[in-house]
Amino acid sequence: MSILINKNTRLIVQGITGRDGGFHATKMKAYGTNVVGGTSPGKAGQEVNGIPVFNTVKDAVEATQANTSVIFVPAAFAKDAMMEAADAGIQLIICITEGVPTLDVVQAYNYIQQKGAKLIGPNCPGLISPEESMVGIMPTNIFKKGGTGVISRSGTLTYEVVYNLTQKGMGQSTAVGVGGDPIVGLYFQDLLEMFQNDPETDSIAIIGEIGGDAEERAAEYIKLT
Repeated sequence: MSILINKNTRLIVQGITGRDGGFHATKMKAYGTNVVGGTSPGKAGQEVNGIPVFNTVKDAVEATQANTSVIFVPAAFAKDAMMEAADAGIQLIICITEGVPTLDVVQAYNYIQQKGAKLIGPNCPGLISPEESMVGIMPTNIFKKGGTGVISRSGTLTYEVVYNLTQKGMGQSTAVGVGGDPIVGLYFQDLLEMFQNDPETDSIAIIGEIGGDAEERAAEYIKLT
């Protein structure tokens, strides 16, 4: 089993008509992710590789019953994009955008929590449940379905560790890049608990990074459980 995303995930891409949004929407769709729509203000009615475009997240949700969103918009608009997704009823929001001001993230994260939704990122590579769904910018060819959960603050190190896990026959249940910014959404403790409650995850790899005390807090949580 996987955590957070699977074959039932219904994804919209915010910023789908931009260069990065369009490119990665096509890649996610090709992998098998159920990309049901995208948003770009003023461009409703267009399509990107067969994916319908809507003006707002609310319109997209009403038309497609989307439950997950991935954000590819400039940093200056990322706060509004995250809050718009939560306001429209999206349950899982993945913000790929880097360089989002910290105070913007604080405001968006608080609003997302109030709405009962979950945030991954910003400044993250996203997440993947191999052979089920990939949301973000991860290189899908190195992943293999299996029982190891992966949590990482570093995108590049995620790929390095996963490549070696796969080479040794240790597939992944879900791999999550949480992002390396000072403030992000779901973090080590949240994801450790999810993996611990997943009957098909039999091991967990945690990849840290210099700065902050996330690893120490994760170790304390593991010690207590």
